[in-house]
Amino acid sequence: MRNRGIAAVLATFAVAIAAPAVARADAGGDKAKPTFEQVAKGAVRVDRAGVTGLLWAAAASCDGAGDDLDQRQCRAIKAARADEVAAQTYIVPGDAAAFVVGVYDAKKKSIPLTLSGCVACVEPLSLGGKAYYVVSNKGAPTFQGKLAHAAVLHETSRSFTDEQTALDWRAKVVPRLRTEFVVRLAAGGAVWNRDGKDGVAVEVLGFRVYDPCDGAIVCASPSSAKAAVDKAACGGAVVEGEPDDADDADDGAKADAPKAEKLPDEITSRQIQTAMQPVRDAAEACYQTYGVPGDGKLKVTVSGGAVIALEWTKGELADTPTGACIEKAAREVTFPKTRKSRQSFTYPISLR
Repeated sequence: MRNRGIAAVLATFAVAIAAPAVARADAGGDKAKPTFEQVAKGAVRVDRAGVTGLLWAAAASCDGAGDDLDQRQCRAIKAARADEVAAQTYIVPGDAAAFVVGVYDAKKKSIPLTLSGCVACVEPLSLGGKAYYVVSNKGAPTFQGKLAHAAVLHETSRSFTDEQTALDWRAKVVPRLRTEFVVRLAAGGAVWNRDGKDGVAVEVLGFRVYDPCDGAIVCASPSSAKAAVDKAACGGAVVEGEPDDADDADDGAKADAPKAEKLPDEITSRQIQTAMQPVRDAAEACYQTYGVPGDGKLKVTVSGGAVIALEWTKGELADTPTGACIEKAAREVTFPKTRKSRQSFTYPISLR
């Protein structure tokens, strides 16, 4: 009776952990030419918890599942679940390391964009007390501390009319972009071990990066129609190309408006130190969380009191989980408004 109970629990666990946020992808696209929608047809959409369910089918160990009978039952359930997973395709989210936006190139008037096959590169998934990275099988991953670098799937660039427009897009739109992969478990052995790290490989059948505010596609393969719109993701950002509402105001209304306060010429050193205090505090917390030490210099560009661009100009924190965590905190900082349209400064950070 006890063995039957354990088998029932294992069966329920194997199915249930793959269930969160499940939905069938809609059919669509031109039948004459494959599209992202056609590749995604019939795929099951899963969130991060759902990816853990796929991981269980590929990598779970049954060695600790009770006595010999319990272990045999566990292996039978795992094998059946593995067959189901292998025959199915899935739509999974890319993580924070999947889509990387580079620095504006003034000569080319563009920003380089790179998409890597990262489903779980920054924060590996936990299963049975072990951490597993999930990456594309296009190439073997490399590691920098706890951060995995997966194979590059796509490289392109985005053109802009001028640098300010590019910086605005990078600061306001990029943080809300979403990455989706259509995947299936890699055939012939999805589980891998490299440099002392464990992981699971997936075959990427299609991908897209899009802006949920208006559904616009940033890059995709195969080509994709507009994605579903989520207006809640827009926030207060101004979409590139849209007119500023203030410019459309009636001249009479402008005349009646109170005079603008007199602004200082630029942000002072003391104001920078005060404003960046939360970043110093966050840096220590980021280091405690991710354990990646190093020295770095963060170039911060401010316009209208808001941070519009960040770049690691020197040091070891660029492209690390700790560095990404610090950048997230820095984007939330506000500064006093000044007459200067844009001001940059370099802020040193040392973590040991």
